[in-house]
Amino acid sequence: MAFWDCSLNQDWAKREVSDKNRLFTETKMENTIDRIQGVAQHPRNTERVPAGAEFDFKLTLKVHDGEDLSDMLFQGLKLIELTGLGGSLSRGYGKIEFVDLKLGSTDVQAKLDAVTFGEAA
Repeated sequence: MAFWDCSLNQDWAKREVSDKNRLFTETKMENTIDRIQGVAQHPRNTERVPAGAEFDFKLTLKVHDGEDLSDMLFQGLKLIELTGLGGSLSRGYGKIEFVDLKLGSTDVQAKLDAVTFGEAA
């Protein structure tokens, strides 16, 4: 499997950035609070893409000896949707959703949406 770079969707960029005069990224300021002294410490900033940003996603799935790994691929994509992508996931960053998923020209979104995982015993 090979994952390609995920470029910002140009239609989204025009609609949200050019037409609405928004930025491609946003800066979120964070710090920790010393509860005894009542002061903020260790200020830092994080640059991130704004919620709702759309990216063009592409991957290549190579088939060897006729082995069909598409079910495993959909399970992996579902896990990414459930857990997130990148750092600072505990702060709510990195939440993603795959939409309009296609394999070649075939719509496979329903296959991804149907993936479920058994409950823990």
